[in-house]
Amino acid sequence: MAAHDAEHGTAYGASIAAWLDELGDIATAASLLRVHPNTLRHRLRRARELFALDLDDPDVRLAVWLELRRSARPAPPGPRLP
Repeated sequence: MAAHDAEHGTAYGASIAAWLDELGDIATAASLLRVHPNTLRHRLRRARELFALDLDDPDVRLAVWLELRRSARPAPPGPRLP
């Protein structure tokens, strides 16, 4: 999803993350993203189609949330070389 967003200038990752963080509250998530609620609904529909996500499945939501959090963090520094 992150690669797709970077390549196409989309915001599916941020949109899904905001929606998950707000426990599915479209209005609040859209407000945080500064988009119209219908825009967020459209992004969620397209993400379901593009990435074959069943966001109605709690296990899928958890896996997506974890992956979005993992990919948003910078990689830990590697071992120091002498």
